[in-house]
Amino acid sequence: MELEKMDAGKAEAPGGISGSSSSDEAEMQRSTDWNAVTMAGFITFLAAVENTVVGMSEWPYMHTIDLEATSQFFGLVSSVSKMPLIVGRLIAFASCCLYLCVELLPSGRRFLMLFCYFLFGVASSSSTVLRAYIAAVSTTEDRARAYSAIVVANMLSVIIGPICQLAFSNMPYPGYELVKGFLKFHIYSAPIWIASATNFVSIAIIVYGLRDAPTKVEHKDENLFDLKAIKEKIEVIFSMDLAWSLVILCWMEKIVINLSVVTLHSIVSPLVMISFGWDGQKTVKILAVCMGFVGVLSICVATAFIFCRLGNIVSPRISFLIAVLVSVVMYVLTYPYEMTSHKMYAYNATTGAGCNPKEYTWCDTAYATWAIVFLPVICVVMGVGVPTSMISLDTIYSKILGNIDQSMMQGAIVVAEDIILILGPLYAASLFSYSGQGTLWFVNAIITIGGILLWLSFFPKLKRFK
Repeated sequence: MELEKMDAGKAEAPGGISGSSSSDEAEMQRSTDWNAVTMAGFITFLAAVENTVVGMSEWPYMHTIDLEATSQFFGLVSSVSKMPLIVGRLIAFASCCLYLCVELLPSGRRFLMLFCYFLFGVASSSSTVLRAYIAAVSTTEDRARAYSAIVVANMLSVIIGPICQLAFSNMPYPGYELVKGFLKFHIYSAPIWIASATNFVSIAIIVYGLRDAPTKVEHKDENLFDLKAIKEKIEVIFSMDLAWSLVILCWMEKIVINLSVVTLHSIVSPLVMISFGWDGQKTVKILAVCMGFVGVLSICVATAFIFCRLGNIVSPRISFLIAVLVSVVMYVLTYPYEMTSHKMYAYNATTGAGCNPKEYTWCDTAYATWAIVFLPVICVVMGVGVPTSMISLDTIYSKILGNIDQSMMQGAIVVAEDIILILGPLYAASLFSYSGQGTLWFVNAIITIGGILLWLSFFPKLKRFK
């Protein structure tokens, strides 16, 4: 078949371009700039900690200040949270300031929070730049270790964020007034002050710490926003002898592995308050501890890739397969079977906890998995399975692209990720609102199994990307 010939050609020229011997020689002569990788990782951490520092309190805070907010609306909030680096940090700072003013509105506060998370998402778009930057400053052999720096940064933020949240977990709501009738300091707003400060540190590192990535041949002056120049770049990409079947495979798998992450991020806070009858403060405390544990596990996984060279010991195609299988196991173990579950807690109008039959029609018939079963399984999957799948897929995708300027193609896989980050919360929150956890878990498991079967169908072609 023509597709197989194209892929075979890719095996002879890993760079993805016919006659790319000169670029291969250049690749052999250069070494990974670990200082640049470290700086990129630190910027990633500062950007990520902004989200994790408020991650556990998003739903409890929204539900506390605006009782009309529903879990379906929370899904909309999550979906909008998905110009390069300095502009992104300034936007993030502006969104922090708006977040602190959310209680000034007499009504409809959830809509200002919606706009805040939209700005957080715009600010986080710098991840595309950092992914391409790491690909540019690292060699093919070190690519798995280099991308592990991003995972370490993200997972370190998963530890630091909950610690910041826990530090203020005993602070009551509505807390203290810093400026009478204007600014308040309480369990939900305190961490955002920390998040706003990280933007100035990020800007300083971007300006003084990041070096320019090594460039190939410089072309004549081009206008970044020139449609003709953009068209020429797209034509160059499509003229390359890339293994397009594998490139598209990676895009699809990126969506699959993010489905579980997006689902859990969108519905776990409402789920535990509805299923276990926890109030906002207890939810924040317990989920903060869980997120800290997830971060520790993820750091261990990333450390194994960086220092133990796990990416060189286990083929990324195999480690990715195992990691996605772990997600399926999560859905099986945490499904609300009658033997491992209990009835939904009755709704408490004072605290907003429990299952409100006016909002969820399944309150009287649905079951909730016991917290002692649900939370540990979720932590292990998020702490081990997710980072392993992310590192493995990033590594194999980068190797499929080879020794080219990966900026545009790294942007393409981020677009694929953005699709699920935008649509996923709407899907997860809506299905949860209408049908409950059981149906959502079943559908997600089927989709994930489909991703596994698709990966297995390309397994032989992926063998050469070790």
